[in-house]
Amino acid sequence: MIKWTSRGSQTLVKVRYNSTASSLKPRPDLLSILPKKRTLNRILFDNDVRLSYSKTIPVLQSIYKHLDTPEEIRLPKFVKAIDLMKLKSVLTAIRTTTNSINKNLVALENELVEQAAEFGDNDAIAILAFETIGKRVDGEKVSKEDYDYATKLVKNLTELQQPLVFKLAGDLAFKQKYYEQAAQYWLQFVDLEPDTILASQVYANLGLYYFTYITPRPDLHLAKKYFEKSIAVGELDKFTIQSHYYLGQLYTTIDPQVSKYHWQISAGRGLKESFASLGFLEMNVFQNYDKAIEWFRLGVEAANDVSCSIGQFDAYLKLSDYKSAYEVLSNLNSISTQIQKLKSNSSQMSRIPPEMAEAMKVNESLLEVFYRTRSSDISSLPSKL
Repeated sequence: MIKWTSRGSQTLVKVRYNSTASSLKPRPDLLSILPKKRTLNRILFDNDVRLSYSKTIPVLQSIYKHLDTPEEIRLPKFVKAIDLMKLKSVLTAIRTTTNSINKNLVALENELVEQAAEFGDNDAIAILAFETIGKRVDGEKVSKEDYDYATKLVKNLTELQQPLVFKLAGDLAFKQKYYEQAAQYWLQFVDLEPDTILASQVYANLGLYYFTYITPRPDLHLAKKYFEKSIAVGELDKFTIQSHYYLGQLYTTIDPQVSKYHWQISAGRGLKESFASLGFLEMNVFQNYDKAIEWFRLGVEAANDVSCSIGQFDAYLKLSDYKSAYEVLSNLNSISTQIQKLKSNSSQMSRIPPEMAEAMKVNESLLEVFYRTRSSDISSLPSKL
């Protein structure tokens, strides 16, 4: 239940309505799931954390050991709300850097926000209020009292022009497919907070809105503007990598070398879509077939990308390497057979996750176009071996 509470002489808002986590099994030692001291020190520095390593660990420990009984948490007197939110950013950075999710660190991250909200941190209050509203939107059970109080908090923070409220409102609107409303909230956010890491994320979202979602047609000028702003004020994270990828698309007909530059950055950070883009650019624009094959190979190895396999087939034909082209064709035929086999089994199809079913549908469409547009090359290939 959401309610007001007190910490010391301050009157504070509390938006917890249940425990952060419940664990039947003993949790692992905190130090065993955190990065080594040297790495953690660097992350603390990168996130501008006021507390030293020697003070950070006791703070985290004092919360971690009471995750299942948060009412027993007692923080050191030197801790401020901003410290807790900075430490939340540290745990987010660890999750992003390692590209892994540890449920115990996620629980600790969530409790840091709860504790910061009890200290009266407006960002923490906004996060928890929108979490409550989001649960209602997703159809989860949230009491009318909790929901009404969360919306009241959001209204109060909006009147205070709290920047994060506009970012979170935009995210929620976008999730509900209210794309224009989302963009308006995001624009309000960057007006208030134009040059932070969070702003970089919002610029990337705005770029995607103007590239894909605005009606009646994309505004490529504004998309380019916001993707470039995302890169200018951000770090090399998933948002700026996304911005590099879309800038690569925007420059394909204007300056292919610039496209290549942006796609090499996004490919270097593991964005799988970049491999096919670079492969087709090298093959169709620069006629560098060996380099194209290398990019296509990386795409196949990273994600079994059907478009990259098709690119390999085309590039091998350009090089008159018919044996390799035939091997690729055999792999594509195998994928097509597997798709048809799955489609014929309604029981198996019903158990396939929605994302996998959508990917299968895309691959089937790519293969249909491949067989139709390369029918002559495919039929003549055996005679060239």
